[in-house]
Amino acid sequence: MKLKSVIKKAILSEKAYKQMEKGIYTFLVVTQATKNAVAKQVFSQFGVDVMRVNMTNIAPKTKRVAKTRKQVKTGGGKKAIVYLKSGQTIAMLMPKSETKGKKQKDKDKGKEKDIQKSRG
Repeated sequence: MKLKSVIKKAILSEKAYKQMEKGIYTFLVVTQATKNAVAKQVFSQFGVDVMRVNMTNIAPKTKRVAKTRKQVKTGGGKKAIVYLKSGQTIAMLMPKSETKGKKQKDKDKGKEKDIQKSRG
């Protein structure tokens, strides 16, 4: 397969973020893509080892155009679910860790208490 880029974009949803914790990443790929082509692209682009790839076709949805009888098909394509070796992650796609956010909030609360004590 001689395509410059097999991967169109990463699918970032709540389900995808939960799977990322387990080392499973989801990408929207071109319709001509094969499992081997996706594995090679992920290895070359992100430098991680791919264990296996699952592919699924996404059916397009029909939407009605306002004030007309026309219906248009939107979406559709092909989705690749990539399983990485254990312990490997793609840092670019990982969400920000929530522990940092919680620690920052706790620090902010402590500052507010100090300010209230100094005023009162």
